Amino acid sequence: MFNRSPILLAILICLCVGPIMQPAWAKEQVIKLAVVMPEGSTWTNTIHQFARAIKTQTNGQVNFKVYAGGISGDESDVLRKMQANRIQAAGFSGVGLGMVLPEIRILEMPLLFNNYAELDCIKEQLFSEFEARFEAKGYVLLGFAEAGFVYVFAAKEIKAAAGLDHLKMWVWKGDRVAEGFLKAFGMTIYPLHIADVNTGLETGMIDAFYAPPLAAVAFQWHSRARYMLDFPWANSTGALLLNKRTFDRLSPDNQTILKRLVKEYAARLVDLTRQENQEALTVLRDAGIQFVVPATDQVATFQKKAQDYYQNCSMQIYPGDLANKVRNLLNDFRSR
Repeated sequence: MFNRSPILLAILICLCVGPIMQPAWAKEQVIKLAVVMPEGSTWTNTIHQFARAIKTQTNGQVNFKVYAGGISGDESDVLRKMQANRIQAAGFSGVGLGMVLPEIRILEMPLLFNNYAELDCIKEQLFSEFEARFEAKGYVLLGFAEAGFVYVFAAKEIKAAAGLDHLKMWVWKGDRVAEGFLKAFGMTIYPLHIADVNTGLETGMIDAFYAPPLAAVAFQWHSRARYMLDFPWANSTGALLLNKRTFDRLSPDNQTILKRLVKEYAARLVDLTRQENQEALTVLRDAGIQFVVPATDQVATFQKKAQDYYQNCSMQIYPGDLANKVRNLLNDFRSR
């Protein structure tokens, strides 16, 4: 009769070690996701829909917990929390993205894009390149979003290009692109965190700000403005980033589901944002804000100052080869 002890021991070892050796994705993985936009906004509503979809399609294995309205701090705070693994994912504006990868701000070069079709072309052509650059920094670029084209709003009258230098203009603290460009236009700038803009407008510290129409309404900044320069300065980009170490702990199937769903919901968010920016223009008009259309010679002045800015300052932020690549892609697109 054979000895059963080794067989029983082997079974016991398998029973004990089996649960320990289960892959990480066999259990629910909670991913904390932060966004600065308030609850009820298009951004957060779409992210909540995405979170429900991925939880369902991964059978509960991937669960995004959303922290909206800036409760996790400004974007610099969120990045520090991501590095400490207190937050694993976040929706960032171009400012936050630029803290990780400065060259991404090329998507926000002032007066570069004439319309959304040009912007979409560049984002599609350069997605893989930016994806690789973010991965080298320890992040996964899941998908692009946007806040829309940016306009200048002011409490004081704005009529001419030369008249903009009297404005006390808000600039997002740490936003080198906007800071350099606004200075090139001769404006006096006041760096503030985004949460402090309303206070700055109320106290008179600032009397002007730049924002897409939808953001101006969502943050209620428009209630302190009387004029909007009806001329888009730049695109305000955005994207969803995830810690690479968190992404790597997902199963291959769940990684595929995540990327597919982000692409789907990011496209949906872009469409909604563009639609609601148009609707926000009506809200602004109904609020009594005057739309000031610049004259042809004023537009020429804007473009000249933008070109001077590119030549003197932009190469400190955008690598020359990348800037040339974008211009060549745009030229090809415009020639079709």
